[in-house]
Amino acid sequence: MGREFGKVQPQNSSRHIISNQSSSNSSIGSNRSVKMRKPLLNERWTSILYTLIAALTFATAGTMVGWSSGTFRRSTLPSSQPVPLPLLDNWSISLAATPAIVITVTACVVHCCYRWIGTKAFLLTASLLAIGSSTLDAYGLTFWSASAARILAGISAGIAFTLVPSYVDEFGAASRLSTPNRPPLDGILAAAFPFGVLLRFGADLLPQPIEPTWYAVCWSVLPTLAFTGLLFLPESARYLSVTGRVSQAALILQRTHEPAVQPGLQECLARWQQPGPGLIEAVKRQANLTLLIPLLALFAFQAFVGALPMIFYLTDLLELSGQQYPHRSPEQAAAMLVAIFTVTVAFSRYLNSSLHPRTVLVLSSLLMALAALALGWHCHERRTHNLDPADAYTEWPFVCFALLYIAYALGFHQQPGMLLAAEVTDDNLFALRTVATAICWGSVYLCVRLLPVLLSTIGLGWVLWNVALIALSAAGVVLLCLPGQDEYAHKVLPTVCPNSMTSSVCSSGSSSPNTCWPCTNAPSTTGTGTIAPDMFQYPEKQTVTGPEMV
Repeated sequence: MGREFGKVQPQNSSRHIISNQSSSNSSIGSNRSVKMRKPLLNERWTSILYTLIAALTFATAGTMVGWSSGTFRRSTLPSSQPVPLPLLDNWSISLAATPAIVITVTACVVHCCYRWIGTKAFLLTASLLAIGSSTLDAYGLTFWSASAARILAGISAGIAFTLVPSYVDEFGAASRLSTPNRPPLDGILAAAFPFGVLLRFGADLLPQPIEPTWYAVCWSVLPTLAFTGLLFLPESARYLSVTGRVSQAALILQRTHEPAVQPGLQECLARWQQPGPGLIEAVKRQANLTLLIPLLALFAFQAFVGALPMIFYLTDLLELSGQQYPHRSPEQAAAMLVAIFTVTVAFSRYLNSSLHPRTVLVLSSLLMALAALALGWHCHERRTHNLDPADAYTEWPFVCFALLYIAYALGFHQQPGMLLAAEVTDDNLFALRTVATAICWGSVYLCVRLLPVLLSTIGLGWVLWNVALIALSAAGVVLLCLPGQDEYAHKVLPTVCPNSMTSSVCSSGSSSPNTCWPCTNAPSTTGTGTIAPDMFQYPEKQTVTGPEMV
C-alpha cells in the first residue's frame, strides 16, 4: 500500500529501529564502557565545533564577494592608472556580478538534487570548486578564464548558502526554539560571511605576490581547510533519514544534543522521513501568503538597501564620497568598515536579545535611511560645488558608511532569516530558505550590475538618497505586514520540538495513545510521566511508566 501524506509509518519505523538499537546497546552497556567511550567534547561544544567547520564554506563565499573591489583597483590601463568605478567597462561589471546570478540558479538546482547526492558530498564539492576558482583566478590571463573562476566561485557559494543553514540547524534541531542557553550556532554562521570579506579586504592592504603560484596557494588555504574539516563531519541526519538510515541519523543527533532535549529527537527523525516539498509546493502549502510574501520581500530588501552590493565596489565608493589619502586611504577605510561589520554581526546576538526581530528591523531601517540621507547630501554638495579634494577632506563619509553597516549587521543581515524560521512551518523551511536565497542573490545581481551605471548617470548622492527611500519602504513593510508579537501560533508548544515538527505526524487521526509520542508528553491528570524513546533514556533518570491500558 502506498505511503500517504500525514501517515505515521515513518515514525513507527523509526521507533522500531530505535527500540531495537537501544535493547542491543543496553545488553552490552556498563559503567566502564560508558567511561571509555566518553567523548572529549560534550554535546554543546561538539555542535559548536561542527558549526565552525561548516562555517568555513560561508567564509569562502565571503572572499568571493570581496574579490572585485581590490582586483579592479589593481587592474591598470596602458597608462598604468587605476580604473575608477564609473568608468568600468561592461566586461568588468559582468565579472563582479556573475557569481550572484550563479548563486541564484545553483540554489534551485541543489534543492532538487541533494536527496540523490547528499549534503556532505555537495559541501565537499563546493570546497573543491572554490579551490579551482582560486587557481583559475591566479593563472588565468583572459576574460574567459576569469569568468570561469567567478562561475566556479558562484556555484561553490550557492551550494553553501543552500545547504549549510539547514545542516547547522540539525545540530540543535530539538532545542532550536526551547533551550534558553542554546549554542550560538546561527551567530557563528552569520559572522563567517563578513569574516571572509574581511580576509579579502585585509589582503588588499598587503604587498601582492608576483608569482601566481603564491596567489593560488594563499586563496586556496581557506577552502582546503573547509574540505579537510568536512571530511570528518558526519553526514546530514536529514539526508540519512530520507534515505532510510534512521539509526545512523539518531546516533549523529545524539552527539550534538544534551540529554535534557534528546527525547524530542525521535519526532525530528520521523518528520525528516516525510518527503519534502518542492519550491513551488512549499509556497502553496504555507497557505498564508499575506504573511509569506512580505517575509520573502525582506530578502529582496537585503540587497536593495545597498549594503551588500556596495561591498563589491566599497573601496571605490569611499573614494568617490571624499575619503582621501592624507589621513586614511580608501583601502584602509574599506577594511576598517568590513571589520566593524564583522564585529557587529558577531555581537548582534547579545545586542538584539531583548528586542523582537520586527523592532530590530524597523530601527535598523531608520538608521540606514538616516546614514544614507546624510552621506548622500555630503556627496551631492561635493559634486555641485566642485570642491577641491585636498580641501574637502572630512571623516563624514567613513562615519556614515560605518553607521550604515552597523545598522545592516544588526538588522537585515540576519533578522529576515530568523523571522522566516520562526513564522513558516518546519516542513517547508528548507524549500522556502532556498526561495529566499534565490530572491536575495538575484536582487544582488541586479544591484551590482546597475550600480556603476547609476553612478555615471545620476551620481553617488542620488544613489544614496534612493537607498534611503528603499530603507524607509522596508520599515513600512515590516510595520504593516509582519506580526508584532513573539508568540507564533504554530511554534509555541510545551514539548521540546516545535509544533510544526509534529503537525504532519499528529494529523493522522489515530486514537492509539502510543501513535504520536509528543502528544503523550504533556502531563495528564492521571499522573503519567513523560514517555521517552528507550534510546534517549539514561540510567540516572527515574523509570517512567507507560500509558494505562483502556
